Amino acid sequence: MLKKLLVTLVIVLCATLSAQQALNNDAVIKMTKAGLSEDVIVSTINASAGSYDASPDGLIALKTAGVGDKIIAAIVAKVSQDRQKSEIATTSDQQGPPETGASSGSRPISPGARVVIAPMGGFETYFAAAVREKRVPITLTLEKTSAQYFVVSTNTEWQGFVYGSGGAANWSHAGGSAAYGSAASSTRGLEASIMLIDAKSKDVIWAYEVHKNSHGSLLFGTFGARGQQSIAESCAKHLKEYIEKGK
Repeated sequence: MLKKLLVTLVIVLCATLSAQQALNNDAVIKMTKAGLSEDVIVSTINASAGSYDASPDGLIALKTAGVGDKIIAAIVAKVSQDRQKSEIATTSDQQGPPETGASSGSRPISPGARVVIAPMGGFETYFAAAVREKRVPITLTLEKTSAQYFVVSTNTEWQGFVYGSGGAANWSHAGGSAAYGSAASSTRGLEASIMLIDAKSKDVIWAYEVHKNSHGSLLFGTFGARGQQSIAESCAKHLKEYIEKGK
C-alpha cells in the first residue's frame, strides 16, 4: 500500500514538473539515473507532454545511457501518437471554414426528375458522386434534350449551357421568368453557388446559397478535394431535403 502511494506521488510530481517544461530524452535519462522504476517513467511519459528524439541516434543514446527497452518503446509510441494528432489537426484545418449556407426554393421538384449537371470546373464530378452517396431522389442524365432540370453553378459560366447564348435566368420566390441579360443581377444578389433551373421555363426552382463571409465566390478555386467533397455533400443533402419536403 505504501509502495503504491509512493509511486503515485512520484508520478504526480513528475507530471507537475513536466507541465512546466516538456519532457525530453535528457529528462528521461535523469529519471533513469535517479533510480526511478521503468513503470514510473513510462507512466510519466504517457501522462506528460514531451519533445523526444526518436531517431536511430537518439534511441542509441538512450540505450547507452542505461534507459530500458520498455521506456524506449514508450517514447517511440508517444512520438508516433503526437505525429498522428498533428496530421489530423492539419487535415481538419485544410478542409476550409464550416458550412454557413442556406437552401431556398420556389416550387416542388418531383422525385425522380431527370437532371443534367452543367460543367462546373470539375466540381460537377463531386456533386454527382454526392447525389448518389446521399441518395438524392433525382435521375442524373447526360441527355440535355430530355432533362427536366439543369444544375448549374453561379461560380462558372453557365448561361451558355442553359440558353446556348447570352442571358440569365431570373430568380423570384413566385417562380421567376426567363429574361435575357437583364436578370443576371438577381442571381448574383442571391449569392447562390448551386442553382437548379427548369429546362423549359428557365426559372430558378431551387438554390443553395453560400455567404461571402464563409466560402464566398472562391468556392471552387480555393479548397482541395476534401473541401470540394464536403461542400458537394452539403449541396446534395439540402437538395434531397427540399425534394422530400415537397414544398
